[in-house]
Amino acid sequence: MAFWFGILIGGICAWYAVGVGFYETWTMLFNIIISVYLAVFLRPVIVNIPAVSDTPYTNALTMLAIAIASFAILQGITYTFLTGQFKVSFPRIFNTLGTGFLGFLAGFLIWNFVSFLIFITPISQDTFMKGFGFKEQFRQSNVSYLSGWCNLVNTVVSSRDGKITSEEAISGLLKSTEPEAKIKPAERVEPTEPEEEVRPGPPPEADVEDM
Repeated sequence: MAFWFGILIGGICAWYAVGVGFYETWTMLFNIIISVYLAVFLRPVIVNIPAVSDTPYTNALTMLAIAIASFAILQGITYTFLTGQFKVSFPRIFNTLGTGFLGFLAGFLIWNFVSFLIFITPISQDTFMKGFGFKEQFRQSNVSYLSGWCNLVNTVVSSRDGKITSEEAISGLLKSTEPEAKIKPAERVEPTEPEEEVRPGPPPEADVEDM
């Protein structure tokens, strides 16, 4: 059900985007992608600041704050220098279909990012959330979708021999926030009986030759 809810959000965003326009929707999608990318890769830097408290919700709140701040700044820049300065017109059919498609991608990306934030909090272990669809299959598709967009940015801003990939960053964060109940206990090792200590016997008597 969580997947289809994302489809619904994507459809709503597509309907909204058609009224906004292709040029404005494209810049908005670009800003969303960059904001998600920054949230993923700036999180380790922010959470390691001593002033940041360590709670089960620290990672999610940090990523949400980074994404919102980045999107607000990027939207302000693009409006000041691009969308607020001039308009770009496209054919009606292209403007409708293309804008709707970009709007759907933007809405679906937002939902996947929010879902990822839920996955790295204890809320995802709630019975209601699991019944809603926050299970292993949806988590795998969620990681793949976010990693795909982050890899797209990595091809431009990161070198090929980067220290960490998008899959490693996202999957590693998920594993680090898994409940302790999922961690398998170490196998019990039965103690072995100590070997019997071999004590040296008396030295053999030397043969005394008759003189």
